[in-house]
Amino acid sequence: MNIQRTIKDIFIIIVICCYAGCQNKPCHNLQLVEELLDRDLLDSASNIFNSIDPTSIKSTSDSAYYNLMKTEIMWQKEEKIKNDSIISFSINYYEQNKDLKKLANAYHYKSGILYLQGKKKEAIYLEKKAELVAKTLHHDILNLKIYNNLSYFNLAANNKKEAEKYLKKMLEISNKINNNLWKSVALTGLIDIHLDQNNIDSACYYINQATPLTKHLVSSIRISFLGNMGRFLEEVDPQKAISFYNEALRLEENPKIYGFMANIYYKAGDVDKAMTLWNKSLNSPDISFQIEILQQQHQYLNEHDREHEAHQVAKRIIALKDSMAIIEQQDSIKEIQNMLEQEYVVQEAREERHMLIAICCGLIVTICIGIAIYTVRRRHYRKEISHHKNEALSNQEILRSLQQSSEQSAKDLKHLHKEMEMLRTEQSQLLAKGKQRYDEIMQGGNTALWHKQDFIAFMEYYRMTEPTFVEQQEKEYNTLSPKLQFFETLSHMGYSNKDIAQILCVGEDSLRSYKARVKKQKR
Repeated sequence: MNIQRTIKDIFIIIVICCYAGCQNKPCHNLQLVEELLDRDLLDSASNIFNSIDPTSIKSTSDSAYYNLMKTEIMWQKEEKIKNDSIISFSINYYEQNKDLKKLANAYHYKSGILYLQGKKKEAIYLEKKAELVAKTLHHDILNLKIYNNLSYFNLAANNKKEAEKYLKKMLEISNKINNNLWKSVALTGLIDIHLDQNNIDSACYYINQATPLTKHLVSSIRISFLGNMGRFLEEVDPQKAISFYNEALRLEENPKIYGFMANIYYKAGDVDKAMTLWNKSLNSPDISFQIEILQQQHQYLNEHDREHEAHQVAKRIIALKDSMAIIEQQDSIKEIQNMLEQEYVVQEAREERHMLIAICCGLIVTICIGIAIYTVRRRHYRKEISHHKNEALSNQEILRSLQQSSEQSAKDLKHLHKEMEMLRTEQSQLLAKGKQRYDEIMQGGNTALWHKQDFIAFMEYYRMTEPTFVEQQEKEYNTLSPKLQFFETLSHMGYSNKDIAQILCVGEDSLRSYKARVKKQKR
């Protein structure tokens, strides 16, 4: 405990030093205020905020930020906020400038203000918007604040399943960041829900987690925790339960606590005491709780033949149920939440579709570039071969001319002989390689390990054995690849389709593709 307090004091000193160094920069000071508020250091944040001169706020951005921090401090101090104009100014600015964290924060606080004003439908709509905006931010404290409001709104609307969902999210985040304050808030809410549903085992599970955190409870949460402890012990230890209820009442006059105490006195036979406490509990603003208390009174009055009073209570129950139905219909909290979540799902699907289209376009462009590069390289390679052949023919003509002309110098002849010798060597190596590949095929081999140069060498060798066929092939087709030339040559050599497929290491069905490609190149 002392270590934590020391760390907190050091942090406050650092913040104040930073603040002192940038007093002429309102934006920096407001950032410090926000940081302190996120760390639950309300007093320090309030002191720095109060030292900011409102006349130093010049830009619209700083005005929006100032209004947001002012609203947050007033809210955390539980000061009455008469209107929502200043936070609405912040919302309008952040909606236009897409500052998502501050926008979600502004939605959250305006939602709370509207809820206290009784505008529950607008409040839940804004809080759900805050949740959806904050989803992509992964800001733990912001999410905790939003989930806290959403759990409260749903619990007040008797939508316990949805409230439990948000409380569990709060518990998960508070465990992750080890925030005992928020952990105690989440656990107290979960205990409350499971006691309402008479899930004693689940309530006990959460009570065991919450008990070590009692020193971290703020006043309002402590009252709820004490009330829940009383409810948990009602059946096993009524006197201990009453002591918890009395401790809660010493902190605050809570109508629900009176209702819980009344149940104990009623079961103990002290009906007058129970009736007095029931009447006090009817001051609760929770209509569903009022109905529950009136139903207990109605049952007691019927059992004791007090028909007139029972009839009056029954009329009140009917009126309250009608009132609750109208409120639920007007607020339609479930429908608003479902509508916004569906809109978010549609938006996510749209964004995923756009991303998929972008990826597909990128793949298509990549494939096109690859094909273009392959085509250019192939043409370049064919051009080199053609140039090589033409150069050889040209050199042969020059050599022949030199040999026929006695006037040519011996030096030129020697040079040409050397070049011819190199060409013959290259051609000889090519033919030797072609002979090897030819023998492989004749001995039942295949082309599984062949490269393009192997097909070229084979064709050059075959040109020697069947020059007429090869020359005719080159005349009949535009630009057959070495592999397609080889494919046509295998047919000329008398191999069947089955043999050709084995040699090329492809299925017989794939031969149709080869034939089609050859046919396309025919002049």
